[in-house]
Amino acid sequence: MNARAVDKFGSELPRVLMIAYACDPEGTGEHWLGWGWAEQAARSFSVDLIAPPKSRAAIEVHASKFDITTHFVEVPPAVRLLTELAGNSWWRKLAWQKRVGRLAERLHAEKKFSLVHQTTFHTFRVPFRAARLGIPSVWGPIAGGESVPPGFERYLGRARSSEASRRLVNRLWLRAPSVQASLQRAAAIFVSNQTMFDFLPAEYRTKIQIVSPNALRPQDEDYAPREVQNREIFRLLYVGNCVATRAIPIVFEALRNSGLTEYEFVLVGEGPALKEWRRQSVELGLGARVRFEGKVPYARLHDYYARADALVFPALRDSGGSALLEAMARYVPVVCLDWAGPGEMVDEQSGLKIPVASPAETIRAFGSALRRLQLDPPLRATLARAARRRAEARFRWEAKRDLLEATYRRLLQP
Repeated sequence: MNARAVDKFGSELPRVLMIAYACDPEGTGEHWLGWGWAEQAARSFSVDLIAPPKSRAAIEVHASKFDITTHFVEVPPAVRLLTELAGNSWWRKLAWQKRVGRLAERLHAEKKFSLVHQTTFHTFRVPFRAARLGIPSVWGPIAGGESVPPGFERYLGRARSSEASRRLVNRLWLRAPSVQASLQRAAAIFVSNQTMFDFLPAEYRTKIQIVSPNALRPQDEDYAPREVQNREIFRLLYVGNCVATRAIPIVFEALRNSGLTEYEFVLVGEGPALKEWRRQSVELGLGARVRFEGKVPYARLHDYYARADALVFPALRDSGGSALLEAMARYVPVVCLDWAGPGEMVDEQSGLKIPVASPAETIRAFGSALRRLQLDPPLRATLARAARRRAEARFRWEAKRDLLEATYRRLLQP
């Protein structure tokens, strides 16, 4: 049926080949977003989707609802084993992409696609090999060029050296022939934020557009404004991966220096930085006011958002932040750094953005923002309503679908 899909006038729909390394309609993060782009494209185009087989069952069930033809590509077992032993998944991704390129050529010879789009992973380091099919091509949203602001390396702990290596590796990857070819051949490039836009070579900027990778889930739409109270205990929340670049010690230092005493800071998530964060919270004398909840099922996250007076998100290097959008949709005010993806997701009306001129200034400003929110419940309510409006206006799939369709149709014009 997909091969002969037609519109309401009986004309055959343009055929789109979509490639998503991260793809799971029942997953989270990039995997859920990888599926979301395919679903949106399938509302107006005939879509073939190439994905890994990890989430095959869920993909096939949901694909049947949208008339999406699926293809699954796995890497050789030997490659998977070697990458697991080496603790580096990049070679597996590159091997997968190489196989996808060959499959794309075979499928295109058979079906004659009108356009090809590689959506996930959201990184420029996985090249877009299918862009060489000789048809209009869209790459992204891609990210990966973000870096920690100068002077904040001390918050990375043991990850400081790896972060320095990452900057160098990024520059080398950008010059890799496969990445350069992908940038040259792509007819349109979506990037996750302004930082990534600035990272890519200037000669490609005429075909680059900033497109946030984050999107609202259907259940995010169900929340109503909350009654904001001047409670005795000011409740702060962090949700996300516990990695060094999320820089939670910035919040610890801000709390210690702010003079706040009647507060509770709950952290939801797990990761390699958790042990160090626990140690630092004790050393700074924050005691029982900081509570580490560990990993929590997605279905339970709403309970944490419902109790929170504000979400803190001090990411030093991030292309977006799903927790930010979840909080905005649930009328929870956000305090984040004015840097990279999070600094663009939130504006001055929908959250408090902390400058990153220097660590000392950031700590002072972060603490001041927390005191301000604690003492001013009406401000929390105003920010919460504005955050919800911004989430609805910028992060619904309808807006992304409009962008997707406009881009596709522009590239498909004679």
